[in-house]
Amino acid sequence: MIIPCEGILIKREIADGGSVAEIALMEGVVQNLTEKWTYPDGMPDSITFELIIEGSVIGQAGFKSIRWFNRKAELSLFIHPQYQEKKIGTKILKAMIAHAFDHLNLHRLEAEVIQYNLAGRKLVERLGFVKEGCLREAKYFDGKYFDILRYGLLKSEYGNIK
Repeated sequence: MIIPCEGILIKREIADGGSVAEIALMEGVVQNLTEKWTYPDGMPDSITFELIIEGSVIGQAGFKSIRWFNRKAELSLFIHPQYQEKKIGTKILKAMIAHAFDHLNLHRLEAEVIQYNLAGRKLVERLGFVKEGCLREAKYFDGKYFDILRYGLLKSEYGNIK
């Protein structure tokens, strides 16, 4: 599975790497198959994607802690420092959000950002995520504890960022 994103390849990581699965997930094939082919072992609780630019893997994006009944997932992203601060994260998250709401039929996305990650906080807020809570001193790093900020975005709010 590939999520379209201008200049960046967002490619589903396939655990078993089988050639039949690769063919079944090809554009032009997958839309004609039942969900059983897309998720042969049942509905996954996470879906991860490699981020590739000009043949080089630059990071990973994913939907974690998916709850299909509640139609929600946690959005995650990390990018090699060389590719940060170039609006690549914005393009990737916009593509991931569109995929979540338009193709996976999710109702809600969540994101966690560590208190000291100002760029990450600005990014999710710019994309319409609303700060919903704070996990106080939940991240230990470099001898100190930091808060983890929790954000949410509803499908009904998604139209505002297209």
